[in-house]
Amino acid sequence: MLPLKNKNTKNIINHLLNFFRSREPIIIGQICFLIGISLLPSALPISVFFLLISIFISLVKNGNKFLEDKWNIYLLILSLIMIISYLFRVFTIDNEEIVHLIKASWIDLFNWLPLFLTFYTFQSYLANSKQRILFCKALLIGSIPVIFSCITQYWLNWYGPFTTFFGLITWFQKPFENLESGVTGLFNNPNYTSYWLATLLPFACFILIKNKSKNLKFLIYLFHSFLIFYLLILTSSRNGLFSISISTLLVFSSKLIFSLISIAFAVLLFINLFKSLLPIHIIEIIDTVIPTKLLKKFFSISEFNLNYLHRFDTYNKTILFILQKPFFGWGASTFTIMYFLKSKISLTTHTHNIFLEVAYNYGVFASVIFTIFLLKLLYESYKVIKFENKVGIDNINKFWLTSAFCSIIFHLNDMPYYDGKINLLFWILLSGLKCIIDENKKINIKEVSAR
Repeated sequence: MLPLKNKNTKNIINHLLNFFRSREPIIIGQICFLIGISLLPSALPISVFFLLISIFISLVKNGNKFLEDKWNIYLLILSLIMIISYLFRVFTIDNEEIVHLIKASWIDLFNWLPLFLTFYTFQSYLANSKQRILFCKALLIGSIPVIFSCITQYWLNWYGPFTTFFGLITWFQKPFENLESGVTGLFNNPNYTSYWLATLLPFACFILIKNKSKNLKFLIYLFHSFLIFYLLILTSSRNGLFSISISTLLVFSSKLIFSLISIAFAVLLFINLFKSLLPIHIIEIIDTVIPTKLLKKFFSISEFNLNYLHRFDTYNKTILFILQKPFFGWGASTFTIMYFLKSKISLTTHTHNIFLEVAYNYGVFASVIFTIFLLKLLYESYKVIKFENKVGIDNINKFWLTSAFCSIIFHLNDMPYYDGKINLLFWILLSGLKCIIDENKKINIKEVSAR
């Protein structure tokens, strides 16, 4: 009987493997992926559950092809360097002040290694323009709670934190510390909210343009896009406005867009310079509509001194730290104490730059590989969209690249990456860029074959 049981077990396993290698599981994976995206900002644990199902299905279907893709080799090498760097620090550092932090820094590996896997597995659900449009719609639907939380926080004074599922799901909606505080919504930090809205805005514009011939839908999506942009302003984050402006200009090179941005900044400058000359009731309206904090950040020219800017000081000290340990880095979780020992300031928890962050935590080699990977991915996808413009490449790709550019530019001056919602979105956007490149290659192959 035992051999029979083994035979039956093998048959069941073979049937399961055949099922997962067929087309049906990918459809199930696609559905789970879209559900996960729609729940990503508001219910991360539930979102991760559905995304894990989609990852598992993608791995069973395409896992044997992992090493055939050169992009995965970059991430595999980067993973090995990060692991070696961590192990080297654990066994060599004897500084009692930071040794316990280094031993605990293995947790930071989970901010990177599993995400490298998502870069490959999510390509199954972003492989063509139709799938990327479905993602776009799921992301916009999923971001309705973000918009709702921002509106209720700013205008209705609904303050949290609101928690459910035994604290696994938390909407922060922090009370404003003062009149100049930026909107946070369900996120923990206004910069995180700004990142999400800035990354979302290109997709909202894509849906708006896609429905320009449908009057009622166009008006609804126009209001939706305006609301996202307005709430982005209310976060009082320069990074959000700067990243979306630069990324839009890089991808579209549109004189109209440049003109609109110039007009917007001119209006803000006018308001800042001549606000005191306006009637009181107009000033009250301006203070309600446009955050004072944002204006001060943009136009406090008298305070613009690199020696006193906190970011500049952070970058300067980070580079010095990197030069001290260029090969294996200092380790995640150590930056706060190292920066405090150097400057006696304990507020800084990270380097505020994703490339410096990798170099500080894992060494220069890790940062160089990560930088090459990102720049190569951006350049090749930009080349596809900007110069080749092949038939069959949908306009969604331009807006996707804009969102990805925005995401990376944002990380040049901040590190929202450590929020689970954000690092997932970050790698999904990169995965989509890879799919744009692959889709273009398939179109070229078909054209050559047709000739």
